[in-house]
Amino acid sequence: MYLGKREILNKEEYEALRNADLCDKRGAVNVAFSELEGLINNAALARQYFKRSPSWLTQRINGNTVFDKKAGFRPAEYQQLADAFRDIARRLAAHADEIDAAAPDPAE
Repeated sequence: MYLGKREILNKEEYEALRNADLCDKRGAVNVAFSELEGLINNAALARQYFKRSPSWLTQRINGNTVFDKKAGFRPAEYQQLADAFRDIARRLAAHADEIDAAAPDPAE
């Protein structure tokens, strides 16, 4: 199921391609970053959760060739990325709860 905000012209075709990508971790990462485009700051994610440069993360997301080898995440790094997404989701939910719990703005 598409979770992004872009308008998809051919939803059935997109879903078929999306489901094919979700069969492996590399594809699942590509789907996540594609659908979260503009919402996740990749540079901040690389620095805060991996202690790496933004280019390091980009190389792995895109499968770039680095030193004659295709860059990719190691199994532990896939888990680290999933945990980072969960942490971001937890933090967003906590802020949403704080907004809901706050008193209304005073009338001006």
